[in-house]
Amino acid sequence: MLQHRRLILILGDITALLLSLIIMVALRFDATTPAPLIALQAKLFCILFIVWLIIFFIFDLYNIRRVNPNPRNVGLLMTAMVTNILLGVAFFYLSSQTIVSPKTNLVLVGVLSFILLFAWRRLFYHLFTVRFTRSIAVIGTSPLITHLIEELSTHKQFGEIVYAANTLPETIPSKRIDIIIAEHVDPAALLSFSRTINAEVLSLTDAYETLFGKVHLSLMNEQRALSYMTRPNPAGLHFLYRIIEIIFALIVLIITSPFMLIVIIARLIEDGTPIFYTQKRVGKNGKLFDVYKLRSMKKDAEKDGATWATQKDNRITRLGAILRKTHMDEVPQMINIIKGDIALVGPRPERPEFVYELEKNIPYYFLRHSIRPGFTGWAQIKYRYARTTDDSREKFEYDLYYIKNKHPLLDMGIVLKTLQIIFTH
Repeated sequence: MLQHRRLILILGDITALLLSLIIMVALRFDATTPAPLIALQAKLFCILFIVWLIIFFIFDLYNIRRVNPNPRNVGLLMTAMVTNILLGVAFFYLSSQTIVSPKTNLVLVGVLSFILLFAWRRLFYHLFTVRFTRSIAVIGTSPLITHLIEELSTHKQFGEIVYAANTLPETIPSKRIDIIIAEHVDPAALLSFSRTINAEVLSLTDAYETLFGKVHLSLMNEQRALSYMTRPNPAGLHFLYRIIEIIFALIVLIITSPFMLIVIIARLIEDGTPIFYTQKRVGKNGKLFDVYKLRSMKKDAEKDGATWATQKDNRITRLGAILRKTHMDEVPQMINIIKGDIALVGPRPERPEFVYELEKNIPYYFLRHSIRPGFTGWAQIKYRYARTTDDSREKFEYDLYYIKNKHPLLDMGIVLKTLQIIFTH
């Protein structure tokens, strides 16, 4: 599966980093170098490598599509390595281990790492796009099967469809099949066939969740909706979440305060007050609250009522476009996190004017309000900004996946992915 490939990619990166360290030691030290000094540098570099791997994640380098060695992806890898070397400078020269001053060593490890990582990723791309592409069989008859085939045809990184039919093949296909996605197929026959060709079997539900990270609305029913609503939420875990959220929000407010001062002055110069504004949003259990934002639109932007924002919205000011691009307009929502109106991670809170319309047109939309909304969320990192009811419908499918699979590790991944989006878009 895709997760296995990502794990192989990460293990290869770790190997490349360690190999660069070994080469540096071989080039820079000899038999007269005290062993404790070599061991100390090796220890500190290994700690630094953990930080570097996190930076790679933030720069989206563990997105399988970023393995393609095109100029943009190579540039992204180079930018990440420059960032890592700068962090290495801060790490070593602010470290309490003052006896370690690896000026040349750090640059050498950085350059060697870039070369080895680039070579490894070219090899990985060649292996998994030419030699080890997964072959998929899709079996069944329904509009959703057709939709799945269309989705897979536009997402080649998940594999290649080599067989698509209403029923299981009567003979073993000549082409290798790695994954079978089936609907309304005799389970006994499917099990026997999958064992014969040694293929993994996914139901339609599993296929959408595993490959696309969403729950298709056509697969929802009342029983599933009830199970989503009654997921246990331990009080201890909720308390820990709140502590982490409050600390995170305070850190963000402190770090961004100098930039916020510049933004406030620029806002006053561009078109005066108000600088901040509040907007009603729907929270957990349908409770309304005020969300805080920096104003990015003209003062009379909604004189005719609430409307969807468009891609080139002429209501957005020049400064507002920069604020939205850098997400600085969202920083005041740290206050909402501290107050408990929103969580750090969850479905983004929607305006009540839109919720009324969406609940009429999207089945089970009320499930979004079964948990606290979030500053960022699974749907935000997986799908573009919603500008229509159809967009909101698809984003809701990602929200359903999050509601069903909510977990601290998933939340951590969403936060890191959000940082990656801020730094690379």
